Amino acid sequence: MTRLSILPVVLMLAHAAPAVSGDGTCGTFAPEVRYDVNSGPYSVAIGDLDGDLDLDLAVASGNSASVLLNNGDGTFATYTLNLSAFGARSVVMGDLEPDGDLDLVVANYFDSTVSVLLNNGDGTFPIDFTLAAGFAPWSVAVGQLDGDFGLDIVVANESLDDVVRVLLHQGGNYAAYESYDVASIPRTVAVGDLDGINGPDIVVTHTRGSVLSVLLNNGDGTFAPYATYSAGSCQQGVALADLDGDLDLDVAVTNSCADVVRVLLNNGDGTFGNPSLTATGEFPWGVAVGDLDGINGPDLVVTNFVGDDVSVLLNQGDGHFVLDGTYGVGNAPNFVAMGDLDEDLHVDLVVTNLVDDNVSVLLNLCPTPPCPWDCDSGESIDGTVGIVDFLTLLGQWGGPGSCDFDGGGVGITDFLALLANWGPCP
Repeated sequence: MTRLSILPVVLMLAHAAPAVSGDGTCGTFAPEVRYDVNSGPYSVAIGDLDGDLDLDLAVASGNSASVLLNNGDGTFATYTLNLSAFGARSVVMGDLEPDGDLDLVVANYFDSTVSVLLNNGDGTFPIDFTLAAGFAPWSVAVGQLDGDFGLDIVVANESLDDVVRVLLHQGGNYAAYESYDVASIPRTVAVGDLDGINGPDIVVTHTRGSVLSVLLNNGDGTFAPYATYSAGSCQQGVALADLDGDLDLDVAVTNSCADVVRVLLNNGDGTFGNPSLTATGEFPWGVAVGDLDGINGPDLVVTNFVGDDVSVLLNQGDGHFVLDGTYGVGNAPNFVAMGDLDEDLHVDLVVTNLVDDNVSVLLNLCPTPPCPWDCDSGESIDGTVGIVDFLTLLGQWGGPGSCDFDGGGVGITDFLALLANWGPCP
């Protein structure tokens, strides 16, 4: 049995909790609210940027990163960070220094660089520098690839070079990138521990061909030659999560030509079987994962670029999904992320709208349970958060369960939320 790797990319301390099972509103969403950002938004990341324990947004667009600071209720105030590079396509958050604050990494498509923006601790970023990243960097991810405490950077370059590039954090700086061959024309990259050994591995989607590339970590931030797995043509977004409850990371990939999302279940060793298919809307692009309805484990949300909506696909508990509904958003939605934005203990959605130059926020309508941290039974029946709940959480570690407060699998965020609410329920 493998164990899930805990990636220190986004620390969600917003005390999210599972939805109330069986309530018809769980996993359904209020009408969108839009917030303007700079021209041409391509991706969004979620995390606490200003240290006030609610979740903020960072959006990659044009030659800038738009930062939307949460007012504490799921509404946002926006400001723009002008970058010294051009063509921002992808943004991720992580504590790069590390100093306890979430910094930003942005892939700059036209400048062949990634921008690193260091957080001042209050959601401002006075330091901005670039690192060479090879031609046409489209997607970026971060993780502890070489086993030290620094976050390393992985870039997928959408070019005929057919490589991903890895920049290791060494002694407070980043080493020059190392290139690793993958299949034809990389698109989107994700990082996670697929085989349960040697730390985070790399998954890459491709716009040419019909295979997914997987590079397993050797344990030192170098990678074995890539393996390929059938994943359909016209691949766009990718997400990693334990979708079937067996404590290893599975893969979800959107296929824009076929209007489907494919799910590849992990065999437990970082290899994958044939994918299952679930219909989406028109021209699916981005995909995100989280427990929307509080039952059956993580669900999927897909942006439909031509349909101008998002599809909600609910997990049946075994890594197979059914289309539950669609929700209108802006023009040409191309990326989606999940997090508890309004601090009501449920997972909400943020979508980038490429043509409209804004983001859509959709809040989950699920009612809040009276004391979700009393999770030993999945229901608040004994009225106390204590040792039984702690032992239940440990038993569910790495997978879905009643102690999965943020919908991302039971882990360190849920442990901290439980400790913060120790004692009698309100």
